[in-house]
Amino acid sequence: MREAASAHGAGPAPSAHHGEDTGGGLYGRGPQLAALKDLVRDSLRGHGGAIVLDGEPGVGKSALLEQVRATSPGVRVVRVAGDRAERHLPYAALQRVFAALRGPAPRLPPRERETVAAVMAVPDEGSGAARPDVLEIGLALLRLLSAAAAEQPLLCLHDDAHLLDQPSREALAIAARRCGDQRVACLFALPSPPRLPLPLPEGDGCPELASLPRMRLSGLPDPDALALLRAHLPAPLDPAVCARVVADAQGNPRALLAVPHALSPTEMATVRPPLREPDDRLPPAGMRDALGDLSGPAHQVLLVAAAEPLGDPVAVLRAAQALGLRGAEVTEAESSGLIVFGAAVRFAHPLLRTYVYASASVARRRLVHGALAESCDSVRVPGQHAWHLGQAAPSFDEPVAARLQTAAEQRLARHESRTAAPLLELAALLTADRGRRAARLLAAASAWRRAGGPRHALDLLGHLRLTALPRTERTEAMSLHARTRYEAHRDGPAARALHQAAEHARVHDVRREGVALLEALSADVLAGRRGTAETRRAAAERAHEFSPRDSRDAGEAKDARDARGTKEATDTGDTRDPAPAARTTRAVTAAHSHEMLLSAVAVHTLRGYGPAVRPMRRAVDTWLTAPAHPDPDPDLGLDGVGGWLVCEAAVAVWDGAAWRALADRRTEAARRRSEVTALPWGLTHQALADVHHGDLARAGVRVAEAYRISEAVGAVPLDYAALALAAWSGRRDTVEALATAAAANATARGEGRLLTAAECARAVLDNAHGRYGRAFGSCVEAVALDELAYRNWLLPELVEAAVRTGNRPEARAAAARLEECARLTGSDWARGLHLRARALLSDGEEADGFFRESAYALTAAGALLQAGRSHLLWGEWLRRQARMSAARSPLRTAYGVFHRAGARAFRERCAGELAAAGARAPRPEGGEPAVLTAQEQRIARHVARGDTSKEVADALYLSRRTVDTHLRSIFRKLGISSRRELRHHALAAGPGRRTREEFFVSLRESP
Repeated sequence: MREAASAHGAGPAPSAHHGEDTGGGLYGRGPQLAALKDLVRDSLRGHGGAIVLDGEPGVGKSALLEQVRATSPGVRVVRVAGDRAERHLPYAALQRVFAALRGPAPRLPPRERETVAAVMAVPDEGSGAARPDVLEIGLALLRLLSAAAAEQPLLCLHDDAHLLDQPSREALAIAARRCGDQRVACLFALPSPPRLPLPLPEGDGCPELASLPRMRLSGLPDPDALALLRAHLPAPLDPAVCARVVADAQGNPRALLAVPHALSPTEMATVRPPLREPDDRLPPAGMRDALGDLSGPAHQVLLVAAAEPLGDPVAVLRAAQALGLRGAEVTEAESSGLIVFGAAVRFAHPLLRTYVYASASVARRRLVHGALAESCDSVRVPGQHAWHLGQAAPSFDEPVAARLQTAAEQRLARHESRTAAPLLELAALLTADRGRRAARLLAAASAWRRAGGPRHALDLLGHLRLTALPRTERTEAMSLHARTRYEAHRDGPAARALHQAAEHARVHDVRREGVALLEALSADVLAGRRGTAETRRAAAERAHEFSPRDSRDAGEAKDARDARGTKEATDTGDTRDPAPAARTTRAVTAAHSHEMLLSAVAVHTLRGYGPAVRPMRRAVDTWLTAPAHPDPDPDLGLDGVGGWLVCEAAVAVWDGAAWRALADRRTEAARRRSEVTALPWGLTHQALADVHHGDLARAGVRVAEAYRISEAVGAVPLDYAALALAAWSGRRDTVEALATAAAANATARGEGRLLTAAECARAVLDNAHGRYGRAFGSCVEAVALDELAYRNWLLPELVEAAVRTGNRPEARAAAARLEECARLTGSDWARGLHLRARALLSDGEEADGFFRESAYALTAAGALLQAGRSHLLWGEWLRRQARMSAARSPLRTAYGVFHRAGARAFRERCAGELAAAGARAPRPEGGEPAVLTAQEQRIARHVARGDTSKEVADALYLSRRTVDTHLRSIFRKLGISSRRELRHHALAAGPGRRTREEFFVSLRESP
């Protein structure tokens, strides 16, 4: 039915290259999307038309229609899709069209109005009432579409047109064939027959639409299919497995994305029985029926192919021979169309392979795996050989378990946690010794956690007998359980488990104590106002005691050297800033970077912001100068939330460049090591850094990916970046929805930091809309909490809101804190915001200089949105000083910043200020197309070919004054000022259909 799931999601700008997103999450559809957009653009000029999208089910027709709708501003969309329940009810679909367009209906001529009324109340067959002729109904529909399009161009979308009732389809086709001179575009979507000899989709072929132009949608090319698959997987898969899935899907997006996200070479054998799966996780019913018609031996051939995860035809045929299967059975299996033996073994549908394997009995699976183990090269592919041996083993088998563990360790060395985890789990199941079994289960749980299976890791840890482990491994198990539970649930009990694990590590394993304390402190940071001060302070005191004395001494020595260096530079006249590498003491190595961070966070908790600035600066520099791709012990936990606390420290010292660099490096390392559970934290900080640097589009891509990964791994999603993005984008409904959810989560899970994020987002949005009283109320309480990193975002909001509402004492206090930040950090970011606060609090001409310096400093710091706000406030101040001409320049600069970033609310505020200053907002490049009325289009075409106003008036039976009035309106809408410019404007030219023609398929060319 609907293929919208086949290619949705946020994405970057359109691209015509293979393997790149062409917008809206579509891959490989750039030419088709461009052709459909041409049709819509032509309809804006009064040159409408219709296209029928034709393609097999799941190829992405619905997704393409949705993308056309989403990228067609200035048009009214009427969407009436086919409905199986109404396909036998005459005019059921047409009634929905008429209901959507009931506004212009009373203005129709009497005959058409009566026809519409008759269709809306279709008489019974035996009532004797006259039924309108189908041609008459189609023409009435055309008149209604034309009347509606006179107000606003129409885009009619009819998905699943084969399920529209036949009379409605006939009427729609009649209107679609005659809308060439109307501002109406009609798009129909029909399924074409599938590749296999299976039953056709429900419908009758739709001969009514046969004469309309067709666009054939075929399967995606392999590079685009591979890119689509990778974009929807939470973690990388083995390239051979990806190639096999792409080959099975044959370019069909729905079939491609139906593959379970947990797919891997070894996990193929752990799929649950298909009867427990929803319908969209099963192969098509026709394929299941064809499978049931096969003989037992032919079905056995399919089972061998399903159990061989890489699609190796040699291995499959050798195993078939070992099972006594002859060529006749292989031929029968291939003749069914369900499987193809070529360079690789390919199933007709990706889920067919899983279904065949999952529906087989345990005994048959073991028999097949035994045959595959015999045919497998234990030297060339030891992992596959061990896996087949393990699947064939009926009971405990230590030699096989040892082989599986060795293969898993080799994959872990290559950062392939997703494929190593099932190997370790199977090794544990085949181990009889309790100690070795517990150790292997612990290793499997650790691998599952990193690979994006925290809930499965918790299940394994729940079966772990801690008494069977040595003391150090027992500590590791407790830490892993607490960390995994927190990543999955992020609630109060999980936070308490982190504190208990830290206490246990202090007694039994000092090597893990520092990281355990860092995890516990990070949980306290997220708990915020919902946490207890006693717990937070106790953990910080333990962390401060834990910090190595040599690290503190090295830090203090470094501060002394910095002070001496500053004095010497001043004495010699050299005031250049020392290079970042010179800030870092050689006494503190990269191996102790987490201890430096732990010490900094502890100082912030115990002594406040000022004393913590230098420790945090040292921690950030230590992490920056560490190796670009460190490979620490993954079980230490630096891939979790504690490791991302260094990004918060970078924000706290107002270093935007370090913030972005650390977020990028940590995210890249997480991807490289396949640490899926760490990715949402990295993507969240990358998105927040993107917002800070004014790239809201890229931030949206990262937020969408973080949400998708959290959903895939079963973890609680992170809303921090989404709140900031929605606020700066001006989406109040989204902010309010997320803020409501944040309040509920803060109560249910004890995550008080979410309340601060929601209050910050509301403050930004309210300041943007000039609701300063609400903004002041939103952030005054949150500012008092002084939470790590949020002082950077809340203090400037409080200053602006307090000044505008007359709360100058609060504004001065916030400005003083910004001055402290600028003095302690020397950051242009902090200095720019402090200068803006001084400008807002100044009454005289000195405000002009403060605003100017603030804008320059923030631009130098890369804080583009804040720089735009400084320009906006500067322009507002100049306008209020009656310096209209001077105000326009900073206001135009601010408008450009907000328009390029997509900060809608601030952009609209700029436009209002520009209008008040006597200037018009710049016309955005690539913005919404101007929409001319039908009369304006006719006048524009006459003038474009050189007619004078008198000649136009005579031709259209208008007065010359009316023509001149329309011309002024045309010039204003198109942003031009002369007839010469109108001659070359696209909206005055004829329709351009050449791009679209290349993708049409006429009926006689269709099979």
